Amino acid sequence: MRIVVLSLHTSPAAQPGTGDAGGLNVYVSHTAAQLVRAGHSVDILTADPAAAGRTDAVELGEGVRLHTLAVDATTKDEMGGEAAQIARRIAADDELGALLRDADVIWAHYWVSGLVACELRDLTPTRDPALAMSFHTIAAVKDRDLEEAREPAERLAAERRIAATADILLANTASEARDMAALLDADPRRIRVVPPGVDTDTFRPGPLQDARRAIGAEDADLLVLGVGRMQYVKGTDILLDALAQFAATEPVLAGRTRIVMLGGASGEADAAGMQELAAASAAGSLIEFRDPVPARVLADWYRAADLVVVPSRSESFGFVAAEAVASGTPVLASQVGGLAHIVRPGESGVLIADRSPYTWADTIAALLADPAQRARLAAGAIELRGELSWETAEAGMLEVLTELASRRDRRAATEGEAHE
Repeated sequence: MRIVVLSLHTSPAAQPGTGDAGGLNVYVSHTAAQLVRAGHSVDILTADPAAAGRTDAVELGEGVRLHTLAVDATTKDEMGGEAAQIARRIAADDELGALLRDADVIWAHYWVSGLVACELRDLTPTRDPALAMSFHTIAAVKDRDLEEAREPAERLAAERRIAATADILLANTASEARDMAALLDADPRRIRVVPPGVDTDTFRPGPLQDARRAIGAEDADLLVLGVGRMQYVKGTDILLDALAQFAATEPVLAGRTRIVMLGGASGEADAAGMQELAAASAAGSLIEFRDPVPARVLADWYRAADLVVVPSRSESFGFVAAEAVASGTPVLASQVGGLAHIVRPGESGVLIADRSPYTWADTIAALLADPAQRARLAAGAIELRGELSWETAEAGMLEVLTELASRRDRRAATEGEAHE
């Protein structure tokens, strides 16, 4: 099976936790690797305003080719506005056009890529490969979860068009599938639930003190970890407010606690402003901001932590929570979207249904003060590791893509017979 993956607004080669790079980048790189190991051909197309023309393909892991196309847009919204022009440039490029013509499946990730895929289908309606779509986040869901209209009308309209055009929509969880049907009017018969996985070879349990030595945190008594892009939708402000409340109301416990946030600012967030806000709070001396780190180093941070906090306002899956659970670390997370699929209350962590900093501060304090409860949650997290592996995800993913490719072959055969 020949698969062309569109990940236009962000490259799977980018470091997660910076800019627009996050769980989507991890998802694309790992699924591509799994598909190649299963014997399929995978080419990934991304876009970069800094590229000069189109760069030669590079190897992104064994057997996966990454093609980079120059675009004028400097933001993902601008890229969405240029979808028609980008599609025409792809179709007119000899190599990329040939890739698309020969593909069995185009697999688009995020609304920008999905919109370009729709435009490509309009350009070559009689030769189009099957189209699979993974939204990763849905604008209407974010507006609902954030309780305000923050997403542009162009994106809202584009996602409804994509939902009506794609042959198959891949949902990370059953709740995302329901949202696709309810908010995008997607046909439930074209929705498949295929939960992602995590790299359980990298993210695995291990001795806490060994991990702390590996990251230079041997002297930490209690360690709380926040991971990922700092932005409103990820609830960074909720965590900072909660930590300030925690430090003010639990000074003794807070004095024993080291808090580390690994990740860069993204979207409307300002890293310097967040750090200044945190420094001026009661938790200022406790919080340490660090740049994102590669997966093998991040795994040590998870193993070294007593608690990982994921306060997202909206989350279609939640790779940070999944990686932490796979590492055997308890997770405190928002009760939204995919996080409720990963964090099992009383088994692998605790879910909070509101955004009150007092609720979050009280729960952080209660978990840090109860090592027996953390140990039970850590043991429960380890029990769930098998459900989170990429190997587990691969079977469902391959079933969906193979179904699409077979459908295309049957359609081509039928059209061939009709012309005879």
